[in-house]
Amino acid sequence: MRFKPWPRHAFTDTSRKRAALRRKQRLEREALPLFADQIAEAQPGEDQVMQDRAAAWDAREARDRSARAAQWRDARHMIDALPDAERRAMRKLWDCAPYPADPSRLLGVLHSYSLGRLDLKRPPFPLSRTDASGTRIANLFASPDLFVTILTARDIAEDPDAYRLAERHAAYHHLQAAASANRDKDRAAQDRVLASRLFLRLGDLEDAPA
Repeated sequence: MRFKPWPRHAFTDTSRKRAALRRKQRLEREALPLFADQIAEAQPGEDQVMQDRAAAWDAREARDRSARAAQWRDARHMIDALPDAERRAMRKLWDCAPYPADPSRLLGVLHSYSLGRLDLKRPPFPLSRTDASGTRIANLFASPDLFVTILTARDIAEDPDAYRLAERHAAYHHLQAAASANRDKDRAAQDRVLASRLFLRLGDLEDAPA
């Protein structure tokens, strides 16, 4: 299942941050000139401020990572609770989704499905795998050895087991495109039905031939 790792960023102690701190403390003293000495005594040193900020940064990052992990667990529990066919279809849909592979996006997809706004048999995007950023990994239409006409796509949908997995993917895309572009509503509806039948027969995307 698509997953986008959470990047780690260490706190950096820079001259610019120290200059900003000095300016901030100077303005605090100048705001109350009669108490400037007392304010200066209470102001922490630069090194102490940088150490405190580094500790706060690490603590915040740990909280964010923990919250993100909890979101992933929630999403996976929701997927695991689905019936087998729906669970397989949801995982396949997520692997093809044009969104960053973040848990908040996956939870959004699951929420849409729970409200009936998402049809797993008629996904709103092509079923070709995307990377962690949501970018299509491969363009099946651009592969010269996978050229599939709409007539061939219909034949593949009728007997998908007789064709390679990559050809099934290409056929699915062609059927979806044809249904969207065809002014013949009856033919378009038939192509959508074929595409929906083919959807759950595409197999494991990971096993698609290169």
